[in-house]
Amino acid sequence: MSYFNPPSFAVRTDRDEQMDDFSIDDQRLTDALQQLRIVNQYLSGYSTTMSLLKPYLRSRTHTRILDVGTGIADFPERIVRWADRHLPEHQLEVVAIDANPVTVAYARQTLQERLPSNLAARIRVETADALALPYADRSFDMAIGAMFLHHFAHERATEIVRSMQRVSRDGILINDLHRHPLAYYGIYALTHILPAAPMVRHDAPISVLRGFRSPELESIAQAANLPDFSIQWRFPFRWLLTTVKY
Repeated sequence: MSYFNPPSFAVRTDRDEQMDDFSIDDQRLTDALQQLRIVNQYLSGYSTTMSLLKPYLRSRTHTRILDVGTGIADFPERIVRWADRHLPEHQLEVVAIDANPVTVAYARQTLQERLPSNLAARIRVETADALALPYADRSFDMAIGAMFLHHFAHERATEIVRSMQRVSRDGILINDLHRHPLAYYGIYALTHILPAAPMVRHDAPISVLRGFRSPELESIAQAANLPDFSIQWRFPFRWLLTTVKY
């Protein structure tokens, strides 16, 4: 797909991302996971999630978070680093799950290398299916998902959102992509001008095409019977779907 063969933005694409192919378990995957840190740093991935998490954590003394579709567990890493700097007495635990056992093993290794032992101990990375969360009702304070929901078509995305709400006491926080031509052509250009990993170059534009318009997220939230949800747009081309109040 190229600029001269423009895609349709009317509906979500069903094109596959390479990251969803669990048979790819070599450096192509690990290079892409590492580069997603850069994407999340400079394209508001982290800041979108933290914009809600910071005041939420400040209002509490202890928190247990489930991160669904964690990838390399860079969001849990960002959360525990921030809490350690700003709320050192806060009792924080993050359970980070991913369905790909290769990704889980790499995330565990990376956290041990990047974090001091006291912070690494606050994150537990497990292999689990987001479509069948193996946790009791209300066993977490909050369930979060970042750049994960777009990997699923409407019905499965609804199941995931419903399960996330089931296991959380205070609600969910979902940070995902806005499907928009500027977002598509922008990330296409960046990943072809800059030295992007091959998987990132392939997947990033498709991720945008798998992203959401506001009515689609609203439909998922309503189908999942989310209580009193809100959908907020964040620059650049991010959606924040949440039921959390603080």
